[in-house]
Amino acid sequence: MTLIALGVMSRDQAQSLGSFDGRTRLGRFAEKLMGFGPLVSDGTYDYEVSRLVDVFKHTGVETEVLDVAPRRKTTVRNIADAVDNRKVPIVSVEWDGGQGGHWLLVIGYQGYQADDDDEFQITHLLCLDPTGEAPRVSLWNAVIEVFTEAGDAVNEGRYYCRHWGPNDPPTACRIDQSVVVGLDKKAESNYFY
Repeated sequence: MTLIALGVMSRDQAQSLGSFDGRTRLGRFAEKLMGFGPLVSDGTYDYEVSRLVDVFKHTGVETEVLDVAPRRKTTVRNIADAVDNRKVPIVSVEWDGGQGGHWLLVIGYQGYQADDDDEFQITHLLCLDPTGEAPRVSLWNAVIEVFTEAGDAVNEGRYYCRHWGPNDPPTACRIDQSVVVGLDKKAESNYFY
């Protein structure tokens, strides 16, 4: 989804990755992707996602693994800054109750600002979930509620966020990993805008 969002790969190419020769960039990407196996039961880590996308680094694609800072507001602000800088952050979300992690593409955020003198408080990260249906009335199909308008965590404890999926009730979660994917200045003019 990230590479499609950046314009580096088309939807048709993504759907037919198995048909590309391993000597091509798309073929190498497909081989690395298939290296995870048909069922990724152990999960994927930020450094693995970064290495997978690095197949496209000679086309101007850059990746950065973001530290999930001890301060939650710093983590969320770094993700929002990436969106503001035309980068595509992907976040791994872990749910309370033992559900494993899952990667979501962050496409925007929303928040609250009481007046011009107050700092903008990010309250929600707007996401695309690859396992959800395509959005029909918005540009996103999942939301991570991160903070209240007052800047407090939505939930107490380790699972400080709340995930809203299209068909499920909101569930406690946390952001446990994040990778930002973007284009260098030269590549931006080739792919984007």
